[in-house]
Amino acid sequence: MNNMPVKGMIAGFLLLLVAVGGYLGSGMASWTALIPAFVGVPIYLFSRIASNPDKLKMGMHVAAVLGLIGFLAAVGKLAMSLSKGGGATLTLFSLGAMALICGIFLFQCVQSFKEARRNK
Repeated sequence: MNNMPVKGMIAGFLLLLVAVGGYLGSGMASWTALIPAFVGVPIYLFSRIASNPDKLKMGMHVAAVLGLIGFLAAVGKLAMSLSKGGGATLTLFSLGAMALICGIFLFQCVQSFKEARRNK
């Protein structure tokens, strides 16, 4: 059995936790703290869809693309913030966590896709 849907659901849930933690940590002042959830919830949902063996390929490919978008967005914003002298510690932590979670998930997806191709 392919465990990538489970890994995707975990990644999506972790991104949701980062978002909620960032939002609550900011005193519920910044809606942008919820951005990781806008990536995490769809990753979770498409990974859940991929739990169906008939929809595994489609669900995980969409989840991987969302992981790539999340990774690039977080790294881009993190680089921009750091080049301007940093920013709020909570913001930098949230961006770093999002980049790390999305990056690890994307790496796992690519490894899984390569393995599936070899096993064909």
